[in-house]
Amino acid sequence: MEHMYKDVQIKPVCESDAYFLHLLMNDPPVLQRLNEVPTQQQNWIDAINEWSCDDDEEDYLIFDGNTRIGWLGVNGLLGEDKAAYLKMAVLLPNYQGHGFGTFAIRELMRRLKHRGFEKIVLYTDSDNDQAQACYQKCGFRVVESLVETMSNGMAVSRFKMEACLL
Repeated sequence: MEHMYKDVQIKPVCESDAYFLHLLMNDPPVLQRLNEVPTQQQNWIDAINEWSCDDDEEDYLIFDGNTRIGWLGVNGLLGEDKAAYLKMAVLLPNYQGHGFGTFAIRELMRRLKHRGFEKIVLYTDSDNDQAQACYQKCGFRVVESLVETMSNGMAVSRFKMEACLL
């Protein structure tokens, strides 16, 4: 059964969201898929405090009703090129593959377009077919292939993807 998304929202991250971000970003499948390293809850408290003072960045939690299900982070908001950068788009594993990510990213793109941004850019692992399918549904296309060293020290083949917001 397809979800109707009537209760799906993105809301700005607040200090009380540190516990959820800690759980989300330490979930073993999420850690592995994102090539990340484990973190402590204090890392997320500190990050949220930094984000709240950084006009170049915004972070949102994705909610299904009152349930936190994911995180979107965007930066590059002060750049003169009118391009925003999706630095993070992640959902709890049980919510992946059901359209929640597509819905949330489209909502973020709508908000950015309304604010005058012309494009949005992201980087994703070249073997992350599920994420790429979501991004393609949102209008992203691959513009570059590269190799990056990730937080866990792995050299990973990645794609740079862009979507026009005009």
